[in-house]
Amino acid sequence: MLSVLGFIAVIISTYYVYKTAKDNGRNAIVWALITFGVGVGIQIIIPVLIGFGIGLIMAASGSSIPEIQQSVQSVAIVISLVCLVLSFIGIALIMRYVARIPEEGSFVPPPPDFSNEN
Repeated sequence: MLSVLGFIAVIISTYYVYKTAKDNGRNAIVWALITFGVGVGIQIIIPVLIGFGIGLIMAASGSSIPEIQQSVQSVAIVISLVCLVLSFIGIALIMRYVARIPEEGSFVPPPPDFSNEN
């Protein structure tokens, strides 16, 4: 259930990063793809790879499939929660960076000149 909510959060944050990047003059499509990649990569791909790694190591050590399933189940919950939190942190850092207005694009108007008053 948390992974579904996390995936929905990734989609929503990808939209907001796109919108913010477009408003600030950044390449909106690239930043949206980076946000989606970080969210999906940390939430889904990394836990799956870690689970495969643990399963392969346990299978190589001689454990049976039911033993692997039983011992990996509690570890998988912890790994998925940690990766969910890391995904949110990564997306928050991207949102923070994209929200900054680029230095070269900022324009400061000159101060008003009141010396020619009539």
